[in-house]
Amino acid sequence: MSIEVRAASPQDAEEMAVLLNRIIAIGGTTAYRDLFDDTKIMSEFIAPELAIACHIAVEDQKICGFQALLWCDPTWPEEKRLPADWAIIGTYVDPEIHGKGIGRALFESTAAAARQAGVSFIDATIRRENTGGIAYYSRMGFEDYRSSDEAVSKRFAPA
Repeated sequence: MSIEVRAASPQDAEEMAVLLNRIIAIGGTTAYRDLFDDTKIMSEFIAPELAIACHIAVEDQKICGFQALLWCDPTWPEEKRLPADWAIIGTYVDPEIHGKGIGRALFESTAAAARQAGVSFIDATIRRENTGGIAYYSRMGFEDYRSSDEAVSKRFAPA
C-alpha cells in the first residue's frame, strides 16, 4: 500500500464528506451524528477558525483517511476547557482498510504541524465504545489524563 499524505484542500471536501458520512452511518467510532456536506467539511476540518492543519491520506487517487488538528476552543464551557496552548485532534479512516498504517502516516504529518505551531499537548477525546480509536491513540503515544462514563481523554506532547 502506497499512501500519500498531503494538506487537505477545498477540492477534497466532497470526498472527505462521503468518507465521514460512511463512518457516521456505521456508528460507534465518532461522536458526530449528523451527516456532512462539503461546506460543513470546510468549516469543521479544512478551514475552521481555529485550524492548525488538516491532512488527507490518498491511495490510488482516493482519499482513504483524514486527520484534523485545531486549537482548543477558548469559549468551551469552563469545566472542560483546555489550556490555550493545547490542540484537539480528530482522525477518520476508511473502516474497510483499518490497520494498514494510514493513521500512523497521517499522525506523522499532524505531529510535525503541532510542533511547528507550538502546541504543548494534543487532546484526543474518544468514545469508550471506540476501542479501535482508543488503541490507535495509545499506539501513537497518547496517555490517558481524564475520563467519564462516555469517553476517555488522552494527550500527547508533540515537542
